[in-house]
Formats: sequence, structure tokens, C-alpha cells
Amino acid sequence: MARGTRRAVLVGCTYNKTRFSLYGCINDVRKMNDFIVSGLGFRKENVKVLIDERVQGIQSATPTAENIRDALDAMVKDAKAGDVLLFYFSGHGTAIPVYEPGVPYREEKAIVTCDLDLITGADLRGLADQLPGGATLTIVADSSYSGGLIVGGKEQIGSNKLIPFPTSSARLVRKSIDYSILRGIRNITSGTTDQADQAADWSLSGDSGILLSGCDANETSFDVVFGGEAYGAFTNAVLRVLKNPRDYPANTKLVYDVRKKLKEDGIGVDQNPGLYCGDVHANEPFLGGIQFD
Repeated sequence: MARGTRRAVLVGCTYNKTRFSLYGCINDVRKMNDFIVSGLGFRKENVKVLIDERVQGIQSATPTAENIRDALDAMVKDAKAGDVLLFYFSGHGTAIPVYEPGVPYREEKAIVTCDLDLITGADLRGLADQLPGGATLTIVADSSYSGGLIVGGKEQIGSNKLIPFPTSSARLVRKSIDYSILRGIRNITSGTTDQADQAADWSLSGDSGILLSGCDANETSFDVVFGGEAYGAFTNAVLRVLKNPRDYPANTKLVYDVRKKLKEDGIGVDQNPGLYCGDVHANEPFLGGIQFD
């Protein structure tokens, strides 16, 4: 198959004009942007950055829900067979209670945009389902409750493989906003979705959606202030594991190595990154590996 185009949408939300402030999300996006361009061969013109603070040298848009959806829609609409797409998010996550008659209680996971709106797992599943055969969408979510964020994703590494973490004195900020608070602010109502019912049919297929989550579905991802620097614990660990891209791990090994790195750091983050994708992608290189023209 011919090599496709690599495109990315990178989002970082600090919520700096609200009571939900985070500190490391802009740093996370800046470092991820540098890595995929210099380390993986993404072209700058194919990378869309959305952050809620101005950063010198980075052209960006504000990460409102509308702007994020528009950026993702445009990226997916232009996709062709062989293309490698990345959606990276660093910010708050939430869990939406879903009530349906005769159905056990469940929650739909979502990320929280800078205007305190939501991009849900159903939204992301809809994007992945639009891709042509041979194209992939990798979602890297450094947010709370991100395990299973893409509706119907087969759990390759998740709650069945949790490990304990040590404690320490680093300053940790939970990257989560309780849904009941968001509902009060934005008048959002609890949702339902038929797409979760597709999970069994999807899980063993060659699906185009790949999720690397910062934590398990019921855990918190952490924003860390440590050693004079602010960063997302998950993003920091991912980039450190990938510091030498010539020794490039498959998706499964990457997630296990990131878990190991978080535990070795000893900064006290009790979060277990996960991998959700079809079996065919579990042992493929993260983002297809290195590709330079």
C-alpha cells in the first residue's frame, strides 16, 4: 500500500479563566507537536493546534467544542486510504450517566473543551467510522475516565490489568470535572447513544479507531507540577518512552512501558494507561512508526 498523509489535531485546555484551571496542558501540546514533526515526520502544515493560551511560534485556534469538532471533521473528511490521523487531547475528562429503561446503568466518557462543552465517545466513534479502509485514527487522551473513551473500543490493556502506584510529595491536580457541575453550568442533559450497542460487532474487526488512554475508565489522570515544571503525567511518560524513536514500540508495548515509567517516577500518580483497538492494530507501531519524505 502506498504511504499516506499524516495529519494531526492537537488540543490543550488550561481552563485558565475558570475555577477548573490546569497547568501543564499547553506544555503537553507543545512537546507533542515538536515530537511528531521532528521525530515522526508529520508536516507542520498538516498539524492543527488548538490551545487556550498564546504560545510564541505556534499558530493556534481556541479549543472550543465547535472549533475542535470542525478541525476533526476536516481532518477525517480529507482522509484517504493509508492516511495516519492523530487526535491528541490534554485536559479535563468527565463521565456522563446514561439512563435507559430496562438497561443497566452505564456511563459515557467525554473530554471537556475550554468552553466547558463536551466531545463524547460517541462523537469519536462517529469520526472513526467515516474513515476509508486503510486509514487509521489514533486518539491519545490525557484526561480522566479516558479508558474506553471511543465507544465500542476493544480493551487490549485496561481494567483487567491494573497495578498499584507509590505515593510522593509532587503537586497533583486531577484532570476531571464532575458531570453534575458541568450540567449545572452548561445545562447539558444526560445522554443516550445507540453506538455503544455496536461494541461486540466492532471489537474483533480491523477497525480504524485506536485509543491510548491516560488512565482506566474509572480512574483519574493527573496534571503534575514537579521540579519546577508542569505537565500531564501520561503525556510526559509517553514522550519519554518514545525519546529514541528508532527503537519504536508497538502500541501494546508502548502502553506497558508507559505504565512502568509512571510507576518508576514515584510521583504518586495512581493511573493505569490503557489501549483500546481492534486486534489488528494492537501490535502495530504507534502512529505507524517513523516516516520522512
